[in-house]
Amino acid sequence: MQVILNKKEKEELVVKLHQENKTIRQIAGIVHMSFKDIGVIIRRIDGRANDDDDDIDLGNKSKATQALHLFKNGKKPIDLAIILDIPYDEVTELQQEY
Repeated sequence: MQVILNKKEKEELVVKLHQENKTIRQIAGIVHMSFKDIGVIIRRIDGRANDDDDDIDLGNKSKATQALHLFKNGKKPIDLAIILDIPYDEVTELQQEY
């Protein structure tokens, strides 16, 4: 007899199997989910959700654009001052614009 799991139960099982160091292929065989859906769950629990934004090349963008991107990704003002090597006063002005 086959047990049918709801979405939440499947996600919990994916997390459990991932913590047991199972491969995505093994997890897919057990929970009957696509590699993509499993990957989304794993990235979310590993804290890498929405990594697509991190692929943007900001090297040729202005400091202001880089700051807005970092604010969007949850960075704190002090982090921006360090990462972008700009004065804290300038960071607070950029934060107000954001």
